[in-house]
Amino acid sequence: MRRALLFATLAVGCGRSEGVPDEKLGGLVIAPKTKAEAIDVARAAKDPKELSRALMLPYRDVVTALGPHTFSLSTTTTVEEGGKKVSEITDQTKIELGDNAKFSAVYTNSSDYGREVIHADGKLFLRPRYQRWHGRAPEHPDEPNQIRDSFFVPIAATWDLLAPAAELSDLGTAQVAGRSGKKIAVKLSPDPGKPPEEALTQRKWREKRSIEAISGEVVLDADKGVPLSVKLAGTISFSRDGRRFTMKVSVEASAAAIGPVAVAAPAPEQVVSTPERLREVDDRDFLLQGIAPPLRRNPDGTPVTPQPKAAGSASVTPQPKEAGSNSQKK
Repeated sequence: MRRALLFATLAVGCGRSEGVPDEKLGGLVIAPKTKAEAIDVARAAKDPKELSRALMLPYRDVVTALGPHTFSLSTTTTVEEGGKKVSEITDQTKIELGDNAKFSAVYTNSSDYGREVIHADGKLFLRPRYQRWHGRAPEHPDEPNQIRDSFFVPIAATWDLLAPAAELSDLGTAQVAGRSGKKIAVKLSPDPGKPPEEALTQRKWREKRSIEAISGEVVLDADKGVPLSVKLAGTISFSRDGRRFTMKVSVEASAAAIGPVAVAAPAPEQVVSTPERLREVDDRDFLLQGIAPPLRRNPDGTPVTPQPKAAGSASVTPQPKEAGSNSQKK
């Protein structure tokens, strides 16, 4: 009897008709927004943890700090086993920022793969290497920022591998793209720290990696603390499936051309239509009401009210409301 009463109580508590709005659930559904402390540039020149905060910043924070600019990145990753090269890949990335949130980004690598993205006039244009453009509206208001951030990841990814063994020294001031910065030397510490625990199974090998070499220089913006220039190289030994490997990684990245760059949408004849598709995410949003925030968003950032699948139809896709209107598009 008690068990039946408990289940009944839980069922009532999970109901939506008398439910508590997501924003009033104390961070259980919607993560609370916290304001990150500004980067302490002087401290970052001596403390690897503070430098980590600067180098792990998402690109949107760099954009906010510097305004429109151009950023170029290149990386090389080589893996050897027993002194014999197993694999090697190099890549190049260039991000150009225009005015009014416009940007273009190009990525290519030595495996003959690449991708390109343009965001202009509120529309995304995407294409893999050697293909034509696909143009569409963003899936949600933050999608352009998320895509742009992804091109900047190599800096954080490389530093994350090498950081536990880093020792820093202050090299004074430096100029990059007309901005004053703090120059920081990076070398191998005589007393390397232990790599942190990894939550994902496929990253567990990183916990026992041995960082054998690290060198480079980083320039942080003296005023904003964001990276202006990064040059890092390192050697890591690790084991997987009973085999021992050595991985050499390097990244070079630098800001340039501070100021907006002309960014325009591709010519219409270069763009193929991207058909609308049924989205499984709509069913997900409906089923997870009160458990997780909806993924689909209106142009103003508010969530689209999830709708159930209509009887006898494949699906019902809720349409975003028009900006400044409470009505739904028919």
